[in-house]
This record gives sequence, C-alpha cells and structure tokens, in this order.
Amino acid sequence: MSWVHSAIATTDRRPSRILESCKRFSRRLSTGITRAVRRIQVPDARLDSILSKNFQHPRSLDEIVKCTRFSKSEIRLLYRSFKQDCPGGNVSEERLREIYLQLFPQGNSVKYAHYLFSVIDRNHRGTFTFDDYILTLSVLCRGTIDEKLRWIFRLYDINGDGQLTRENVTEVILSLYDLLGTAAQPRVDEREILQHVDKIFESFDPMQTEEITMDDFIDYCKRVSFMT
Repeated sequence: MSWVHSAIATTDRRPSRILESCKRFSRRLSTGITRAVRRIQVPDARLDSILSKNFQHPRSLDEIVKCTRFSKSEIRLLYRSFKQDCPGGNVSEERLREIYLQLFPQGNSVKYAHYLFSVIDRNHRGTFTFDDYILTLSVLCRGTIDEKLRWIFRLYDINGDGQLTRENVTEVILSLYDLLGTAAQPRVDEREILQHVDKIFESFDPMQTEEITMDDFIDYCKRVSFMT
C-alpha cells in the first residue's frame, strides 16, 4: 500500500501522518533507484534520441532532469522499467488495470486503476506516456509537501470539481480495498469504512459544509503537522 493511501485509509492515523508517510516513501524509493541505476549504462546521446520521441514535446535529457528533479541515471532506470511494462510507449486504462492485476491477483483492480489513470492522464487523451509517468513520479518522490498533497487531493476528487465529498472519499477507499482483496489485513467491512470517512470529515470539515476544498485540505494537513 502506498503512502498516498496508508495515510488516509488507516483508521488510527491522524492527518499529520500524511507528511511523515511522504518522507518515508520518498527515502525508500530514492534509495532503491540509486542502487539499481549503478548496474545500467546507456549513452546520453542515445537516450536523448529515445526520450525526444516519447515526450509530447521533444526534450533533451538535460531538460528532463530540470523539469522532473531526477538525475540522468534515475531517468535511465525509470525509462527502462516503463518500456518493459509498456513497450508501445502508451498506457491505456486497460493496460494499467492489467498491471495492477498482476501485482494484486487476489483483488479487483478495475475501480482503483480507473481513479489512478484519471490523475496520471493529465491531458485526457485516453492513454498516458512516459512523459505523464515521470512527471507524476517527480511529484510523488521529489515534490514539495504542497505538491504531494495536491496530488493526493486530485486522486480523491473523482468528479474533478475541486471539492471532496464523503462519496468521493468513500469510493476511492473502497476501490483500494477491492484492489487488495484478501491480502488486506485486517479485513474491514463497508460500515467501518463509512465510519472512518465520517471521522475524516469531522476533522477536515468542522463547519459541516460536506465539502472539502483543496486549500482547506492542504492547510489542515500542514497545520496539524506543525502543531504535533
């Protein structure tokens, strides 16, 4: 389970834990990437040619480094991994669903893959490319706290209207448990999830407007973190 969901879906965690989860996730991923790239050697000129064909706008390796905050070696590793799973260079929602089904064979990946795909496919083309993929990873791994919280908010904002409702949050959390299937321990039922969503809204929505804006979400997470 990623830090995105463990911070929100676990019933005994306060919102401030989102920030600590972000930091732990970033450290683990960065360490893993650093160790793996030492085994990979790809000439920069060749990678420039390959990457320029897989971005919406041709970019050199140096330009990609600047806009993603990854090193050249890390980009080499990420591109190689992406091409292994998606040799055609474009990932459809169906393909993303298949990838998650391989990772979680005991679960149902349909809804979760749909919500995640909607966030990664920034331009609503029906597929996403290495461009979308690496820019998403850049936010999750190297982004500021505000950038990471904005990404979390957009994942749960399934209507895309800039407001989180109880229904939004419930649907995404349910999709996560569907994805995990029997691997989710301890098992929870829908009633427990609804109770947890109620607790989230009690914390984030004291005025009982039944809607949480992105600014309210970010301000509250950061405020609670600084106070604890």
